Amino acid sequence: MYKVWRNEPLNPDLARAYTLDAGWYLDPALFEIERERIFARTWQVVARADQIPKPGDYLATDAVGEPIVLVRDTQDQVRAYYNVCPHRAGAVARGQGSRKTLQCLYHGWTFGLDGKLLRVPGFEGNEDFDPGCFGLKPVRVEQWGPYLFVNLDDRAPALRDIWGEAFLRTSGIRFSDWRLVERSDYLIDCNWKVYMDNYAEGYHVPMAHPGLNREMNLDDYQVDTYPYYSTQWVNVKPGTQGNLAKRRYTTPQPDDKICYHVVFPNFMIDTYPDNISVNLLKPVAVDKTLLTFEWYFRDDVPDEARESMVKFADEIQYEDIEICEYVQTNLKSRSYHTGRFSARHENGVHHFQGLVARFVNSDDPWADFSVEPDRLAEARS
Repeated sequence: MYKVWRNEPLNPDLARAYTLDAGWYLDPALFEIERERIFARTWQVVARADQIPKPGDYLATDAVGEPIVLVRDTQDQVRAYYNVCPHRAGAVARGQGSRKTLQCLYHGWTFGLDGKLLRVPGFEGNEDFDPGCFGLKPVRVEQWGPYLFVNLDDRAPALRDIWGEAFLRTSGIRFSDWRLVERSDYLIDCNWKVYMDNYAEGYHVPMAHPGLNREMNLDDYQVDTYPYYSTQWVNVKPGTQGNLAKRRYTTPQPDDKICYHVVFPNFMIDTYPDNISVNLLKPVAVDKTLLTFEWYFRDDVPDEARESMVKFADEIQYEDIEICEYVQTNLKSRSYHTGRFSARHENGVHHFQGLVARFVNSDDPWADFSVEPDRLAEARS
């Protein structure tokens, strides 16, 4: 059943709120609006810094469908540009590699790693042509942990001001303690918000994830919300509870926790006692989403434990994929239009959906943004 999204306000009172209606997950017109109003105005992961480790290294990629090229210049600074030649829209880079300059693959215009136009073949006799006006158009880029983020909106606040440094303080994550060891991609037949809704709550764990449920108690599950992210956390069950033969963590420490961090709009981090996994979600179409999982472990974790954890997380992933694909199909049913939130368990979903509605409906979602007091003090010093 075709459903057009109904742009009705989301009640800020969780106990009384209804969810976004089904059309928000089905309408292709809204998907295009979200690309512009959400993804083009927020910080998006495009690469890891170790993919361009040395001066001269470059990587051609994309953000929200926009072609982007990342380079590390001679001063070891990471720069980002639209991968579009200002002459006639050729590409200035493909794949990845190392170069002293970037050259358009169409007509040979050549640019420095600083984006300035250096050489223009065949332009003798042109009038009123200023090479200084035809450099590559820069894109804002910031590094957080091992990841490079870009933002296509010049008005958006800095990544570190929106959530970066605050998130480090509240989560305690320090990527320098961990090493990337595994990566997997999952193509899911669902709208990106279906997956994010599912990730933002633990309410479904007892029914959907028997292995994970053996490690936690839903009654202990908590969700803390912040302006642009939320954190779910639960203590690992003591080793005295459950069937230890089926438990993953048989000798947990008293402060061992499982945490799930949802950073708006599509960046997620899982933290377990023995690993971190980063989840990068990329909307492909209104009903198709690409999820990339990257697992990090400490060097002292044995290979057997790493393989066991990757298998454990992979099983959870496929359980979630099955749920999300069923939901995407059922959202089309004439019997369903909107639902209700659990006031006890789904404040993270309500928080996420509120941000979605706000960005879709605001011409300037950052208008009321203010830098944290400690960041202001630093900026003034």
